Amino acid sequence: MIKGLFKLISTILTFKIFFWVEPDAKKFLKGVSLTILFIILVSYIHAEYLSWSELSGDKTYLSISFIVKNFTIFLSFLFAFFYLKKGKTSKLQTSQKNKIEGEEKIYTEKNKEDYFDKFRGTQKLQSRTEMLLNKKNEKKK
Repeated sequence: MIKGLFKLISTILTFKIFFWVEPDAKKFLKGVSLTILFIILVSYIHAEYLSWSELSGDKTYLSISFIVKNFTIFLSFLFAFFYLKKGKTSKLQTSQKNKIEGEEKIYTEKNKEDYFDKFRGTQKLQSRTEMLLNKKNEKKK
């Protein structure tokens, strides 16, 4: 009972730490778990077909069933790879979709000019105490 409780707590802590370290961990776990479930389902269906084939004595499509099983498992790995890879590129695509029309013109018209050039010629900002001291000096004059 206590060992089971410790295993549950350690599993929960492991997942919490994993989600804290990796922000896209939910998508990763979702992709991996769906792939594993699909592979288990394909293996179960294939095992059922093998048992049916043995009971019925019909072994005509036995070699094709292994090819189909392995090909679907390969496709599931391929799908998982592209699903997980798509998540990393989709952030760039969504940031590009959120751009405002004409925004690129603002930045490309004056590409030789630094953005902070307009602040270089301004007066130095004063703190509150400097402003109070300047007011006192003006009153003394």
